[in-house]
Amino acid sequence: MPRDHSREQPQWLLARHTALTARQLLRAYGLLCLFSLVIAAAFALRGLWTIPVFSFAELGLVAAALQHHLRHARDYEHIALRDGELIIEQVSAGHCRRHHFSPWRTRIVVPQGPRQLIHINDMGDAARHVAVGVFATPERRRQVAQELCALLPPYLGP
Repeated sequence: MPRDHSREQPQWLLARHTALTARQLLRAYGLLCLFSLVIAAAFALRGLWTIPVFSFAELGLVAAALQHHLRHARDYEHIALRDGELIIEQVSAGHCRRHHFSPWRTRIVVPQGPRQLIHINDMGDAARHVAVGVFATPERRRQVAQELCALLPPYLGP
C-alpha cells in the first residue's frame, strides 16, 4: 500500500550529543572518588592533612561540574510543522520553552557562517523571533534551514 505523503508532518530533532550515559559517568566519578580518597588517606596517616583537604575540595568541584553536565545532558530543540503551525520546542536543564509561528508570516534566515544559528522571525510581530541549532553541526543547521524554507510558503508581506 503506498504511503500518503501529504499527511506526513515534517519534524527535526536537534539534540546534545554525549559520549557517556549518566550511569557510566557516575561510575567513573565513583572510581575517581575511591582512588582519590585512598591516596588522601595514605597521606593523612603520615600526618599530611593538607592533602585530604585539597582532595575533598577537588572531588566537590568535580561533583558540581558533573551535576551541571548531567542537568544539560538531555537538552534538545524540536522543530515541527503541524496542523498549519510551525512549533519550536527548546528544552534546557529541564525547562521547556515552546514557540508557535504561523507559516504564512514566518521568515527563515539560513546560517551563512559556521557559528551562525537558524533565525526564525515572525514578520507580523518583529519582537517574536527565535534562534535554533545550538546542538547541530553547521552543515546540519544549513540543511534544516533549507528544508524549512522549502516547506514554508513564501512571505508575501503585509
